[in-house]
Amino acid sequence: MAYWRVPFELSGDAAQCSFEDPPGVSWKAADDSEELLEVVARALEVSSDPRDVATVQATGARAVAMGMLEDAQAGLVYRCERQWWSIVAVEGAPAGFVLPVVFTGCARGALDEGTIYHIGVVPEQRSRGLGRLLLGRAIDTLLVHGVWRILCDTAADNAPMIGLFEECGWTRRSPIEVPAPL
Repeated sequence: MAYWRVPFELSGDAAQCSFEDPPGVSWKAADDSEELLEVVARALEVSSDPRDVATVQATGARAVAMGMLEDAQAGLVYRCERQWWSIVAVEGAPAGFVLPVVFTGCARGALDEGTIYHIGVVPEQRSRGLGRLLLGRAIDTLLVHGVWRILCDTAADNAPMIGLFEECGWTRRSPIEVPAPL
């Protein structure tokens, strides 16, 4: 079994993509591991991404979230500064997260190659523009760090995320077929 993903690329010399925060929206550093774990798990519970759905069904959202966070910080494929990770809050309640990282061993000179390891919004806050804010935050974080490019992908049927990438100036690549997780 396999499914389709749409890869995107953004040049490291792209303009920053900041958006104005609407009233009631604030940002938190993702330095509280339990709070980050909870918001990631809540977003994963209702993910439409086939990769997320399969792994959540197999082991549960909290276990998947914990594994993702450990993988992103392990330093084998990715590295990051924990202060790059953000939680967006609405009226003080965690509503979404974004985890920008850079690939280990993919630098060109002094510039790293970045990606957005994961991004998500909790169910009750979807369709309110938070994904747009989170994507803008990740782009700006990686551009300020210094990257020669940012790669990312999304499920081929995730029209809202595809639209966000395109709105922020990402170049859409040909869809790719990937094996479903075991």
